[in-house]
Amino acid sequence: MFKYLFIFTLIPIFVISQEYQKNISEIISVSGSLAEKMKSKNGKMFLYEKIGNEDYILDSTNIVSGKFHFDKRLFFSGVYKLAFNNINNSLDFVINPSELSDKSINIEINNYRIKNNYNINNSSENKIKKLYSNKEEEVQSKIKLIKKSQKTRDEKIQEINALKNEIFQYGLSLNNEFPGTYYGMIISKMQSPYNNISHMYFNDIDFTDQCIVRSSLLPTRIQSYIQSFNDYKNNKYGFHDAVDVVMDYAKQNDKVAEFCMYNMLDGFYNTGQTQRGSDTIWDDLCDYIMNEYIFGEGCGDDIEPSDLLKERAQDFKKLQIGSIPPNISAKDINNRNFNLENSCKKNDYTVIMFWASHCNHCMAEMPGFANWYNNTPNRNFEIVAVSLDGQKSKWEKTIEENNFNWTNICQFKVYKSPICLDYKIKKTPSVFVLNNEMEIVLKPKSTNQLRSFLLANK
Repeated sequence: MFKYLFIFTLIPIFVISQEYQKNISEIISVSGSLAEKMKSKNGKMFLYEKIGNEDYILDSTNIVSGKFHFDKRLFFSGVYKLAFNNINNSLDFVINPSELSDKSINIEINNYRIKNNYNINNSSENKIKKLYSNKEEEVQSKIKLIKKSQKTRDEKIQEINALKNEIFQYGLSLNNEFPGTYYGMIISKMQSPYNNISHMYFNDIDFTDQCIVRSSLLPTRIQSYIQSFNDYKNNKYGFHDAVDVVMDYAKQNDKVAEFCMYNMLDGFYNTGQTQRGSDTIWDDLCDYIMNEYIFGEGCGDDIEPSDLLKERAQDFKKLQIGSIPPNISAKDINNRNFNLENSCKKNDYTVIMFWASHCNHCMAEMPGFANWYNNTPNRNFEIVAVSLDGQKSKWEKTIEENNFNWTNICQFKVYKSPICLDYKIKKTPSVFVLNNEMEIVLKPKSTNQLRSFLLANK
């Protein structure tokens, strides 16, 4: 148990109830300063909100004389992010308006690498966040060592599960130590008290509280539930049933329901992209969510999807087999214009290959495929390789050293590049094969599968 020194002043900085208050939102001011000792204090600060595991930008501001300030805006209780100059140099923090009597939060940054080098005084929420994050890093380091050890698979699983339970118990203790906090509530519910009871699995979560979407709680619990209770071996519609259970809980709040629909849609889509086999279940599940809950009549009486959700879901439809994906119009490595639509018209097939020079899997497969490509005469296809590199020099060097003589494109924004966002890329390599009508005909899982298809359709 931790001991804290409480200093009482004439004007309390924050007040927090002993019971967590749901659906709280207020106009809050976010500001901060960079320590005098920091050599670099110039640039921009970016503000994001976290929805599930994704970050969405809210605002940006210039750092002036080591200080930054964002315009006041409406904040819900939840996890937010600050990024210093780029998204890779960031820290997560918590805003709970109910603890901020002056409706402001001030972040003191002590080092250029800001992730763990900051202070937010007089905030129980951020005290918990920091303690819990430190524990998570400690546990993850231990898990990495276990995975690299010579122990048996069963021994590894047992020890890893014990460590995961340790961090969960730590979260429970923090919630007890700081009652009534948003983040304490979140970390205390990362595991269900009804792990073995399907119909009660989510009974401990208040789905009427839309603030729960501003954390990793729901993605964690939904993934765990679907993995544990899909019953696919005995019932080919078992995954459908699991989706229905989640939505039956989620429909208590429109914002929460929309989040759950999109989270599952995104999760199933990317599971299908990662899966090595040819199992079409993931495409089927994407179709089920879209047809039953977003575009269909299945639960229309309970949930009315927003136009934004329909638009985002439509983006997934564009990436299914038989659909026409977003066009690509960009400069290649030689500063020539590339247009996907034009390429499809000129070739029987156009292959879009997402890769990165730092991806070990990519570099294990692509040089051999490039050698085959370079020695294949009279090709009826074109390869366009879209890189997720962030450094131009590394990208160019890799292309030259490996004779990647196809069309090479890079926007140097890694997973945030417009093309990657359009194609929902979450991993590399990811490959799409389009015909001369720009329809997706194949999403191969390896270059061997790609090569076999191209040879068979020469």
